[in-house]
Amino acid sequence: MESEYMCPLLNRIIDDAYCYEINNVVYGLIKPEILEDKINREEAREICDNCKYNQMK
Repeated sequence: MESEYMCPLLNRIIDDAYCYEINNVVYGLIKPEILEDKINREEAREICDNCKYNQMK
């Protein structure tokens, strides 16, 4: 079952699977090309590190 919530990085509702993909890109585990959104990794890391929905913490 997927959860949805407001992503502070993208300023829109995303599901937990997409959040996990974003975090994998932020931490350099997968290539950014898999995302449908273009993100700045430095900015994303700061936001994601402080996000209560971050599944990588």
